[in-house]
Amino acid sequence: MKRSPPPPTSWFHTLKRKLRQPSLRIMFTVPMVVQLVAAVSLVGYLSLRNGEQAVQNLASQLRGELSARIQRELQSYFGDPHEINRLNAVAFSYGDLDIETAQYGEHLLFQQMKIHPSMAFIYCGSAKSGEFFGVLRVPETGELQLSYGNSSNNFFRDYYSLDVRGKRQYKQRQADKSYDARQRPWYSAALNVEGPAWTDVYIAFTTGLPNVTASLPVYGGVQDRQLLGVCATDVVLPEEFRTFLSQLKIGESGQAFVVDRQGQLISSSTDEPLMIVDGETATFLKAEASAEPLIQRSAQFLLQRFGRLDNIQESQQLTFELDGQQQFLEVLPFNDGFGLDWLIVVVVPESDLMGQIYRNTQITIMLCAVALAIALAIGIIATRWITAPIVQLNAAVKEIAQGNWQQTIDLDRTDEVGELGRSVNQMSTQLQQSFNQVEAQKNAFARFFPTEYLKFFSKESITDINLGDCISKEMAVMFADIRQFTGLAENMPPQELADFMNAYLQKISPEIRRHHGFVIKFIGDCIMAVFPENVEDALDASLAQFEKIREYNQERKQEDLPPIAIGMGLHVGQMMLGIIGEPTRLQGDVLSDTVNLAARLEGISKIYGAQLLTSESVMAQLSHPERYQPRFLDRVMVKGRVEPLNIYEILAADSETMRTLKLKTRNDFEAGVRHYQDCDWLEAKHCFEAVLRVNIADRAAQVYLQRLEQFLTYGIPDHWNGVWAFTQKG
Repeated sequence: MKRSPPPPTSWFHTLKRKLRQPSLRIMFTVPMVVQLVAAVSLVGYLSLRNGEQAVQNLASQLRGELSARIQRELQSYFGDPHEINRLNAVAFSYGDLDIETAQYGEHLLFQQMKIHPSMAFIYCGSAKSGEFFGVLRVPETGELQLSYGNSSNNFFRDYYSLDVRGKRQYKQRQADKSYDARQRPWYSAALNVEGPAWTDVYIAFTTGLPNVTASLPVYGGVQDRQLLGVCATDVVLPEEFRTFLSQLKIGESGQAFVVDRQGQLISSSTDEPLMIVDGETATFLKAEASAEPLIQRSAQFLLQRFGRLDNIQESQQLTFELDGQQQFLEVLPFNDGFGLDWLIVVVVPESDLMGQIYRNTQITIMLCAVALAIALAIGIIATRWITAPIVQLNAAVKEIAQGNWQQTIDLDRTDEVGELGRSVNQMSTQLQQSFNQVEAQKNAFARFFPTEYLKFFSKESITDINLGDCISKEMAVMFADIRQFTGLAENMPPQELADFMNAYLQKISPEIRRHHGFVIKFIGDCIMAVFPENVEDALDASLAQFEKIREYNQERKQEDLPPIAIGMGLHVGQMMLGIIGEPTRLQGDVLSDTVNLAARLEGISKIYGAQLLTSESVMAQLSHPERYQPRFLDRVMVKGRVEPLNIYEILAADSETMRTLKLKTRNDFEAGVRHYQDCDWLEAKHCFEAVLRVNIADRAAQVYLQRLEQFLTYGIPDHWNGVWAFTQKG
């Protein structure tokens, strides 16, 4: 008897059933997945291979371009000193520069220093007895000074300040050592070549900074070529050129640097110190000893390949490895024909160039993965289209129950499910309208009531605010007022005045919020605002508002409208912030003597012609007060107070022209205030007159002179203690 075959196994039966009744999800999604995975793999592979082939060409072009830019910058940077020396040599030989007796000529050097801000010192030395005459730039302040040494001061160089026209003013100091120009390296360098020359890089004893000097001999006569002296120009290294290097885009981690033929770092694109200081001795850092691995390894590679840096006489494009990664390097000699002989080195890691290629490949894969996910979603939706309306209704009702009123259901059906969907939509619309009406009322109320009060009072909603809610907190308070507003308003009809005020407030109010403050109230043309966090916020907001007013005045000028000016007062102290009024009419406000004093400061700012007045309390809380350029203004007693206080004018709020003049005269002004408070009327008057000779528009100096005239005419007031008492608000 023939035996029947065994029944099929369970897995075989399952597979056969799936093949006969394939799942729609599998039928739609599997071909898409296979296709997209294949496309992703192929595109990623081809992208990576093409990118690797292009890296070599890209690296060569990048290195060559960067090296050429650095070379052009060096040629420009080190070409100006020789042009300056040629001009000064002509002036020296024609007698326009008095090198031997230093009686005149400083204004010529002064103008050259103004035109060339990168120059540190422009000067000439005489061949007669080593006399010296030049103008230098003080590193700390940028101030220009005259320096000369001759027989009149026993060759101990004197230093004089210069005014805005380059004329000498006051003697600042005298050197403690005699100086013979003929003994200096820059003098010898020019004589050795009998023409333009450079010194080695050295540390300037006047500034303590690394310098290199361009010098040129000066001859008189046509036949005998009598040596008159040498003119020279100091260039500070490497700050200006280093800034240029640091701003170059050399990949993500590439670097550029300049070395001399001895391997000393002249400049680099990093912020690594280029000087090694040992006590009072400073030496230049060797490139091969740099703490920057890329610079150190590049220098070591060049020395290993060429033996000495002197052997590199033409541009070279090379590669080496660092930590298992390939590095692209270009070295380019730089020689200006006058003695500078340096090497420009640009090095770029291969990973910087390949990084973008890798990222592009990843983006491609990610986009394909997104497409794959979309395809899967479409497949799932296609297999479940029958249940979709019920699922949609269920999800919409849940969202509405959670307060998401914007939910709507788009069901193009005429059956019971469609009717249910339309009913849900109608309910959602009615709920949304009710919610929008409530939200609009809440938002409208918030426009009249700063929401910052909620944070201070720990309230969730404006409706939770109650009469009497208050806190006591130290804050900065600011008052800002439009100057001569009454006269301005008289010439405007009501609607135009309203439009003007709205335009003005829209300019400056956002700056208060941007600097963590908020407006307490608008009082006509006056704004009262507080800054709860720190006084720097208040000062920064004030300066930003003055800048906005200057921009606004440019717009008004185009419309043939007169400019406007504002004044501000700023004080800091403890104050009460709270809700005052009655149950049916609430208002947020701040109350304290601090607020009153800030208002008084704004009022008296008009008397001194100051844009922004602050109290001593504000200055005491500033970590870096010099950033705001304060000027001590006066010691006063404002109306309503019995305690005197020191007030300061913030010069950073002035226009650039006025600020420059006030900073230039600040020392004379503050000296005048000290003499004034010490009852030394004549000295005080001389100081304020000196201020007005430079800045005739300094209203504060004019006020002091008016007081001094009164004192000199009618005598010292009774019980005078240096405090000016105001009997009016300002």
